[in-house]
Amino acid sequence: MDQNAVEYIRNHIKEFLPPEYQDADVIVEPVLKNNDRVLTGLTIFKEGSNMAPTVYLEPYWEEIKRGRLLSSVLEEIAQIQLGENNRGTFDLSMLKDYEKVKPKLFIRMCDPEKNTEYLRDKPYTACGELAASYRIQVLEEKEMNGSAAITNEVLRSWGITKEQLHQDAVQAEKERKPACLYRMDDILFSEQAENLLEEGAPLQAGELPIFVLTNRDKSEGAGVMVQDGVLKKVGELLGTDYYVLPSSIHEVLVLPDNGEMDVKELESMVRDVNAAEVAPHELLSDKVQFYDRASRTLGRKQEKGILDRLAENKKQIQEKAGKEKAAEKKRNEPSL
Repeated sequence: MDQNAVEYIRNHIKEFLPPEYQDADVIVEPVLKNNDRVLTGLTIFKEGSNMAPTVYLEPYWEEIKRGRLLSSVLEEIAQIQLGENNRGTFDLSMLKDYEKVKPKLFIRMCDPEKNTEYLRDKPYTACGELAASYRIQVLEEKEMNGSAAITNEVLRSWGITKEQLHQDAVQAEKERKPACLYRMDDILFSEQAENLLEEGAPLQAGELPIFVLTNRDKSEGAGVMVQDGVLKKVGELLGTDYYVLPSSIHEVLVLPDNGEMDVKELESMVRDVNAAEVAPHELLSDKVQFYDRASRTLGRKQEKGILDRLAENKKQIQEKAGKEKAAEKKRNEPSL
């Protein structure tokens, strides 16, 4: 981000705001986001207000480089500020009362290897090779959503454990945005996709043996993976083990295991799609996970090592030799 442009925006934004903003504090600072991205955040605190939207300047800089006028950018930032003010804001004092916060909790999934700095000061729970972090929904409207990350410091101020936070976040999500499983072909070709988790009988894969696991709103839907019994229910419906492809933070793809899939090929496909189609702030992971129905575990599928394959081949050879020996013995038995 060009620092001259940043300073210009900081110094001139009040010219595009009403008089009551002339004593506002304009804060510009780096903000650590998911996937360890560092963005330039601009926040305007009106006098007497303890909360305001943070506008990230990097997208505007890209537009400025393509010819957009700085005055146009300033007008848009001002309108975001005024629009947010007219909506009303989340009362930060509520953060001190955990009982008021509980219904607004939700889970955001991430790849811990891509979020080492981001997770450093935040509670999280492992889910296979992914991690569930926790947030508070502070604004939820058609045009705009806003949320705040829960840090270890906030957790300590509430006097609760990470396990309690996880349990409460899962419960809040189940009530507000229950888990949904859709056929991919229904998502692509039907106006109304049916939630297959409400089915009792095993599913038929159909033309496309791919399913989408998300929540009712299809927003931050990858978090349904940590809800009690969801992965188990999916396995029961499919009648087999399955792969979980990290499509985005909003959903994951479920691919029934037919015994012929190669994990490396699947991960190569996921990497290509992520690089070409998924926005950086919505990227979940490149790691394909595997759900084992017998052990009820999610993780990387264990490929057989060379010693395992040699032992398996030896066993097959011994079994074949035994069958041939038995057949030869039977042929050599005298007939009565």
